[in-house]
Amino acid sequence: MIIDMHTHAGRPRRTGDVDRTVLATMRPAGVAAAVVSAIGDIPMIRRNRDTGRLEKFREPNPGECLEAVEGYLTSFEQSGTRIAREPGDIRADDPALVLAIEGCDFLEGNLDRLDAMEARGVRSIQLTHYLVNETGDIQTAEPVHGGLTPFGADVVRRMNRIGVILDVAHCSEDTVKGVAAVATRPFLCSHANLKEPGHRNGDHPRFIGPDYARMVVESGGVVGAWISVLVEEKLPGMIRHLFRMIDALGIDHVGIGSDLPAGVARTEMPDFARHPEIVAALRERGLNEEEVEKVCSGNWLRVLKAVRA
Repeated sequence: MIIDMHTHAGRPRRTGDVDRTVLATMRPAGVAAAVVSAIGDIPMIRRNRDTGRLEKFREPNPGECLEAVEGYLTSFEQSGTRIAREPGDIRADDPALVLAIEGCDFLEGNLDRLDAMEARGVRSIQLTHYLVNETGDIQTAEPVHGGLTPFGADVVRRMNRIGVILDVAHCSEDTVKGVAAVATRPFLCSHANLKEPGHRNGDHPRFIGPDYARMVVESGGVVGAWISVLVEEKLPGMIRHLFRMIDALGIDHVGIGSDLPAGVARTEMPDFARHPEIVAALRERGLNEEEVEKVCSGNWLRVLKAVRA
């Protein structure tokens, strides 16, 4: 079975209902679960016309990020696809959504909001997205805090305690160093690729270096291969990066984090229909069924079990 550990399946924009035709492609594609992320800073970011990259253009108003998150979560809850709260809720023959949040901007200094989101069923939260928030610095803007903040460390501890997966995607390497010093559970980098010096776009600011990746691996965590910025290579490029990570990080620490339908995925992976191509590529490379299962679902599921224990 397949678990995609980072998507915006069926609702990439700020408002509106989930497109159920997107979710309907999960079962025939063998996708047992899609981690669907609510974007807290969506009203404050837009694409730079010169660079083509997303960035902040204004500060959030009080409560605005929380409102955005709650709107996303409600749309997923009302999508007609069941919500998986525990590892045992994920079944190969019955697709489910796993609720996640992209960026802790919604907290506004209130750790109890983490408990409220856990009670609602959220099982994975990124510290940051495209705003430098009160938890730490990001990959795509100049550092402000010098890494993880004291409040960010409190967020890590609280998430470890209540059983929510910590996701460091979009965090600066210094922020991840702080996370690694505090975390007592495995953490994810749900959607990224390894830097590739000398390759076109190989030094993309959202790609991660060996030290960054090593911290995720040493926690027992997983890095998800990502398609959104692979303008030239598209899905074959995502598969190529997946194999690069397997070779560099080991079979136990790699997964699928497509980010669909963001960026290149808008045309290459607008839904889940092409996920079986990833499975086929793993088999063609010579991976056995146990190894294929680890990459496609088992590694992420292991992290969820460890965090929920």
